[in-house]
Amino acid sequence: MTKPVAPQGGSKPADKPWFDPAAPFIRQSSHNNDVAIIGGGIAGASCCHTLNQLGIGTTLFEQNDTLAQGASGNPIGMLEPYVTADNSLSGQFYEAGYQHSSNLVRRLLAEGKDVEAAFCGVLSLPANPRDATRQQAILERLSLAPKVDGATAVQPLDQKSASDVLGLTVPTGGLFYQDAGWVNPPSLCKLLAEQATIQQGIQIARITPLQGSGARLHNPQGSLVGDFGAIIIAGAMETAHFAQTTWMRDYMIALRGQISWFSKNVLGDLNVNCVLSHKGYLTPERAGMHVFGATFDRHANNTDITENDHAANIAQLALAVPDLAARLHPGALGGRAGLRTTTPDHLPMIGPAPDYDAYLAAYPDLDKGRYYARYCSAPYHKDVYVCTGFGARGMIGAPLAASMIASQIAGHKHSLPPLVQEALHPARYIVRAIKRGLLAP
Repeated sequence: MTKPVAPQGGSKPADKPWFDPAAPFIRQSSHNNDVAIIGGGIAGASCCHTLNQLGIGTTLFEQNDTLAQGASGNPIGMLEPYVTADNSLSGQFYEAGYQHSSNLVRRLLAEGKDVEAAFCGVLSLPANPRDATRQQAILERLSLAPKVDGATAVQPLDQKSASDVLGLTVPTGGLFYQDAGWVNPPSLCKLLAEQATIQQGIQIARITPLQGSGARLHNPQGSLVGDFGAIIIAGAMETAHFAQTTWMRDYMIALRGQISWFSKNVLGDLNVNCVLSHKGYLTPERAGMHVFGATFDRHANNTDITENDHAANIAQLALAVPDLAARLHPGALGGRAGLRTTTPDHLPMIGPAPDYDAYLAAYPDLDKGRYYARYCSAPYHKDVYVCTGFGARGMIGAPLAASMIASQIAGHKHSLPPLVQEALHPARYIVRAIKRGLLAP
């Protein structure tokens, strides 16, 4: 446990020292590479790319034989704005994340990189009256927002116009995000990690601190894998498998999701011109197939494909495009299932790994309202970071999260508002529990 040290002068809880930035990593010639990243999905690959852009070397460890084997292995991921009517902290993060991811993919396409993507637009339909009210509030908020470069562009459509844009008859109008689209996650992961040293089929089981700075990685047999200046744990549920992150298990939720797909030949005289987002989603053709779904099940941890889930996806699709759904049969569909990792407040955990026991010792009386008590700076596991918990929004959250962590590792400030960064900080759950009197040292 890191022993907390109180500052010479007092600080108020309003200063929130429990969210202080971690010390930047120190480059040393004795390390195998600058930063090791555990997890080869969109989060890990994004961390590689952002750090490499800063001139920081990376080694990416993926326990499977290829990258993007988890939720990032789906054939299509939506690049759809996540906009909230009240401009909540969640909305601010994911709206900025959408712009970041969209700009990243557009730049890669402009450079002629081999990434599969299309900015064909996303038609968002309300699934119920509450959704319709929310969409109207979003439209009003966006219409009143200052017109700046990169602002989310949206167009309201009535039922006929929405049907014309999609190419299928839909039951209601909605919002059309004409600059949005889709991306193939495996192709993006491969590109983002192209400058990293990639170690596939290697499982990391233990992280131990080095004297001075950096950390050491070990495999399940206890053998040394390498010494690095910093470690980023960017996996899914396995993020909590390390001694430094075991406490996070109580705040991570696995959601099983199954997607379905059918051949474009099924469409016949029908068309799918853009991405359809409703209670589920439907994509235009890629590699001769259309993808739709997806199920959400927090009571299952297997990745077997089931006809029951195909049937559930068809029933969900029928609410938006019944003509197409009537042509689909569970036994004739392909599919893929995976486990998404989310959190109780539906925001990812991004930042330095808190030392759980040291937090309890450093801030035992946050529930007492002692506004002038002395508090030390946040106690972290030295040079260890986490980047996880994006649920189904990894495509619009992970690249921006990677830029946050890269800024922290390099000792730079990030452009996201401080309150948004605090809402994503892994220590938020510890601090909340102490304030509620649920934890004691």
